[in-house]
Amino acid sequence: MTMPSVVELLALAAAALALFLGGLALSHIRKLQQKLQEARNETHLLVKALRNENHAMGSGAIGMGQRLVEVEKRLNNTVERQMEIEQRDPGSLPYAYAVRLVEMGASVDDLVQNCGLARVEAELITLVHSELKAQREAPDREEHYSIN
Repeated sequence: MTMPSVVELLALAAAALALFLGGLALSHIRKLQQKLQEARNETHLLVKALRNENHAMGSGAIGMGQRLVEVEKRLNNTVERQMEIEQRDPGSLPYAYAVRLVEMGASVDDLVQNCGLARVEAELITLVHSELKAQREAPDREEHYSIN
């Protein structure tokens, strides 16, 4: 038996080092694969949760759309009934005409002269219209009523 030469010992050391580094690299690769699998699982769960939320939002939007259609139908029916009532009740025509005149800027005296209303009725229509107009212009304001 001969003693191994320096070259053989270096080759053996290099092989042992390569084997150690290969094992270390393999261990690192396995850890990275495990982290990648965990990230895939987490991503899958997030995608599933987002799909569920998207489905819920879509269902809610469809429900709101259906409710909106129902409200629109009810509004149209109410407008039609109101028009029928206005056409049936000839006594309400002066009031409807008075409201239109007030919307165009008519005064209390104009209403009394053109619609045949009592002064109190004309004042009431003008007051209600001015309050409604003020509410439309500033919906956040508080209501303050005073009795004169």
